[in-house]
Amino acid sequence: MPALSVAIDQQLLATVSMDGYDVINVRVGGTRIDGQLPSVDLFGGRYPAVGESCHLTWISEYPIQAGQVITVTFLETASTSHAGKTIEELFPDKPAATEADFKSEAEIFAALRAAPVLRDKYSFRLESSAGTQFYGETAHDDHGFGYSVLWNSYCPERVRVSLRSYTLNTLEARLPGRSHVEETLNTGGWVSLELIA
Repeated sequence: MPALSVAIDQQLLATVSMDGYDVINVRVGGTRIDGQLPSVDLFGGRYPAVGESCHLTWISEYPIQAGQVITVTFLETASTSHAGKTIEELFPDKPAATEADFKSEAEIFAALRAAPVLRDKYSFRLESSAGTQFYGETAHDDHGFGYSVLWNSYCPERVRVSLRSYTLNTLEARLPGRSHVEETLNTGGWVSLELIA
């Protein structure tokens, strides 16, 4: 079975074989109201129409420093480097959410709009084995960005790479935001993202 590996500055963080899973996703994201630079997450699981789902995390909120390069490789075959953890295993001391913990969507977006802006923009450089060489940055009105390398069992021979930025208005309206890079990679392919600021 194919596998995804994630490395930062050529130091391997995790490898996950797709065997037995429906979705595996590597994600990096950040907003202008975040005090710290973004982190890397690697998660996925089985989500059958009937029966019990299983959601696991192999990399959780791994911090990134400016200038570090995150490389995701779509391997033809490899073994999983270590066991994934459930949400309960990652956060054993977190109390269960109560109804009072949930805010309305309007309250959430009002809080986001009221939060102080802590950075002007994000700049990034992306390269891939498909020949893509992209340098860009978020626009002055962008709230944040999202980067994803996504595999799913419906198209097991490829992964989808996406780098987008978004405003609070597009997020609230559930619109896709501004696309910087959209491409697919076959087995043996790789993609690297560097956060410059």
